[in-house]
Amino acid sequence: MKGKCLLVVLCVALLLFGCSVRQARVFDKKFGPERAVSRVDMTPGEDITYFEDIQPILENRCSACHSCYDAPCQLKLTSFEGLDRGATKLLVYNASRISADDPTRLFVDADTPSEWRDKGFHSVLNERTQSPDINLENSVLALMLKLKQKHPQPMDELLPQSFDLSLAKTNNCEKSEDFETFEKRYPLWGMPYALPGLTEEEHAAIMEWIKDGGRIKAQEAASSLATDIVRRWETFFNGESLKGQLVSRYIYEHLFIAHIHFEGLADREFYRLVRSATPPGEPIEEIASVRPYDDPGVSTVYYRLKKTPAVVAKNHTVYHLSDAKMARYTELFFTPEYAVSSLPSYDPETAANPLKAFVELPAKSRYKFMLDDAHFFVNGFIKGPVCRGQVALNVINDHFFVLFFDPDKDVISNDSAFLADMSENLALPGERENTLNIPSVWFTYSRQQKKYLNAKEEYLKSLHTDNIGNDVTQIWNGDDGTNDNAALTVFRHFDSATVLKGLVGQVPKTAWVVDFPLLERIHYLLVAGFDVYGNLGHQAVTRLYMDFLRMEGENSFLSFMPSDQRMGMRNSWYQGARAEFRNHLQNPMLGLERETGITYTTQDPKAEFFDKVLAHIGPVTPQHDHLNRCLEENCTLAGDTQSEITTEKALRRITHIKGARTEMFPDVTFIRVVTPPDQEDLAYSVIKNKALSNNSFMFGEERRRRPEDDTLSIVRGHVGNYPNAFAQIPLEEVETLVDHYLKVKDRITYYLMARKYVIRRTSPTFWDEYDWHCQTFLKAHPIEGGTFDLYRYIRIAEKADGTPTEW
Repeated sequence: MKGKCLLVVLCVALLLFGCSVRQARVFDKKFGPERAVSRVDMTPGEDITYFEDIQPILENRCSACHSCYDAPCQLKLTSFEGLDRGATKLLVYNASRISADDPTRLFVDADTPSEWRDKGFHSVLNERTQSPDINLENSVLALMLKLKQKHPQPMDELLPQSFDLSLAKTNNCEKSEDFETFEKRYPLWGMPYALPGLTEEEHAAIMEWIKDGGRIKAQEAASSLATDIVRRWETFFNGESLKGQLVSRYIYEHLFIAHIHFEGLADREFYRLVRSATPPGEPIEEIASVRPYDDPGVSTVYYRLKKTPAVVAKNHTVYHLSDAKMARYTELFFTPEYAVSSLPSYDPETAANPLKAFVELPAKSRYKFMLDDAHFFVNGFIKGPVCRGQVALNVINDHFFVLFFDPDKDVISNDSAFLADMSENLALPGERENTLNIPSVWFTYSRQQKKYLNAKEEYLKSLHTDNIGNDVTQIWNGDDGTNDNAALTVFRHFDSATVLKGLVGQVPKTAWVVDFPLLERIHYLLVAGFDVYGNLGHQAVTRLYMDFLRMEGENSFLSFMPSDQRMGMRNSWYQGARAEFRNHLQNPMLGLERETGITYTTQDPKAEFFDKVLAHIGPVTPQHDHLNRCLEENCTLAGDTQSEITTEKALRRITHIKGARTEMFPDVTFIRVVTPPDQEDLAYSVIKNKALSNNSFMFGEERRRRPEDDTLSIVRGHVGNYPNAFAQIPLEEVETLVDHYLKVKDRITYYLMARKYVIRRTSPTFWDEYDWHCQTFLKAHPIEGGTFDLYRYIRIAEKADGTPTEW
């Protein structure tokens, strides 16, 4: 039977292949042979130009789905280069692959359309005979947009069930010669997919541009100010001394994913720090290594600054450079007296282990470098180079706080000699690159982690002869309250997450307290050492190793709790027989006998600890969350308008919704409160925090769900890059909306609320609402902001009898 099924599949595949080949021959005869077209520097049409007319449409309507690694068919529409590269059936997210795939990073792994064709990409613009008619007939982009015009989706009605909105949906990456078959099979699947179409003006502009050949002028040269700034920084990063080369390599390996913004330049002008084979003053030849610490393959590496587009919020990690930052680098790395005797090798066993590779740089300087921009680095762990990933993110809780040990007081973070001695035990899976021997590799790193923790414990015992452990003064206070990176909050939204400054939301189940070796290893595990194109072994071992690091941060937090409550707290985080057994094996609870130096006066030491931390950090971090941890009858912020006071008094009641009822709500809802005409509308985010019995396992998350412990948080502004729903409410109806929230207990009651307040995918005002949220976010965060992704926007569906079926 299996043989017959395999034969049928093979026959179908051959039939489809044969049809495709025949169609290609027909198109060769009809439109001429395919060949890559160079569109840059061609004389564009006088009426329609790419940068002025086309790019804004693509950014505001198409990049909402076609961006980052999860762009359907890898068709990235955030830049002309992405459009010119085209589409492919090759998958980026593939956790089952046996061997690593070759990377296909835009701007990195190929430069020209011809090079991308060799890598399996096909054009979505016409690459046959260039004529107005053929340009339209042979463009996938034009055909997809015209399909939407011919078969518009219903307005003011529910989205048809024929649309597949699942995260694992199959991508249809047809070439133009296969489009007729696609259109017959999926007439409603024109672009934008499962969303309202473009306006007549937008559609006409893109069609005119495609008809004209999709031509584009080269962008204007950088301003003299930008050129001067880049020249100064490239000079700084390319010092000839061994110390200068080592410092630049260290900085590069921490900033390679950054969208760098220079003080004084336009808000939306960004650069990447790259390794180049060419020196400053010559065109950049980026070294396309998989990891930033891979052997560059050239005798001399130059660190260069390459301009980059930055549009979408989900992969936008901003790092600021300025004269003050250059002075700070000098203070940290060049003022202290130390010698660099040689540069580390690029051998994976050395290069993948920052505690070994950069052993000659002072540990304290490295730690302060990361703490200065702790939000950026923790954001890197969360967004990293991958945009999203549920299997990777289920290693963390849906909501937790992150604090840091003080670099001036923490002995572990200061002791370069101890860390050098421990460097072999602090090795990371990146040194293996790709592996299939998962159990053996996991056992090796588990054993090394225990050796390090035991050595660390013996070291601390020798310092605490009085048997008194950590107190609040051991927590970094943001350099005496001048740096707002000292306290952070992480909200996970299934397969994406957000990092906020401050302690936001209700008191969470867990928290991390992070020291230098932990902070450094997380960066090299999840950012520098992670390959999204890697095989299943690489991705599995990375996820398993992160268990060790999460538990290390959690156990450090427990060291601040009363000693007699630590084990009970930790057991509540790891419920279930398998989790408890695994926790016992790989997560030794060390230092139990050392009592915290904190004197607690309440029955809730966890909440009391966070209050003490906030007081210790000072006013640079908000001292309370007036929406989620309000202990007074009226919690307001200085300068609040009456509309904000009224709105937030009502919305605060949503945080009282707990338990199984929260399952009815999406992960992230953006609420727009419409105010009187003389005021600006208000934006809020409702975030669902899903509880798990434990985080010990990579799969089976649904079996570990504890919906009875779920909560909802309210945050002013926008939190999350993948909104699931937009709700709009007039100011005078906010109380009514909240009443509806409080009445939700099942799908029907949620549907009744959503039908009135949530903007459907089919709504004629959908794009207006989307634009408002994007523009409001960018106005509040002109440099750090970006457009939101609509890949997770819910479907509100109902059966013929009017009952809801899914969203």
